[in-house]
Amino acid sequence: MEIIKGVQDFPDLPTRRGKRPITIRGPLHVQCGGHGNEGVLRQLVQQVIAWPDIEAEPLPIDAADLVSLKLAEDFATDDPSAFIIGREFGRILFGAPTIYLALPLTSAHCAIVRGWAEPHFSGSFGFVPPGVMVVYTPRDEQEAAVCLSLFWISYNFALTAGRRNFAGRSTSRTSVNRSHSYQGATAIAD
Repeated sequence: MEIIKGVQDFPDLPTRRGKRPITIRGPLHVQCGGHGNEGVLRQLVQQVIAWPDIEAEPLPIDAADLVSLKLAEDFATDDPSAFIIGREFGRILFGAPTIYLALPLTSAHCAIVRGWAEPHFSGSFGFVPPGVMVVYTPRDEQEAAVCLSLFWISYNFALTAGRRNFAGRSTSRTSVNRSHSYQGATAIAD
């Protein structure tokens, strides 16, 4: 099954198994349960930060349990809806494992309907763009593959058009086979 058809359409997104995790909705919208092994999440983040033009750093509040994913200034689009804030397209909280991604609205809608995400609370008040989602953390490698594709969509959405075309040529190699394994970002980014 090919995961990514394009940056904005996501017709092959599988429906997430089980109930949606409980979240605490508020300015710091966090997932409260339904987490998998933290190692799977950390491995996923390591794959993503290996992609070209990503600057990964702890957030300014000096907490090692928060990682901010930003695009290098020269490669970030001017469209503010592609970012949580500034050039930040993704954020990962490890203390209460939670993923935040800025997605195109069509992808965000699909992720919500198929059970992978919910809109960030702050989007209801216009503090973040409407495509900013709380993406449920992966419970296993199959779910990590889906989360990886959501990161990829967010990443491409945040890239300039010229750079997005470059990244798009690599998407056809990103796939999940029947045994639910996934390829690393090194294959995606080369």
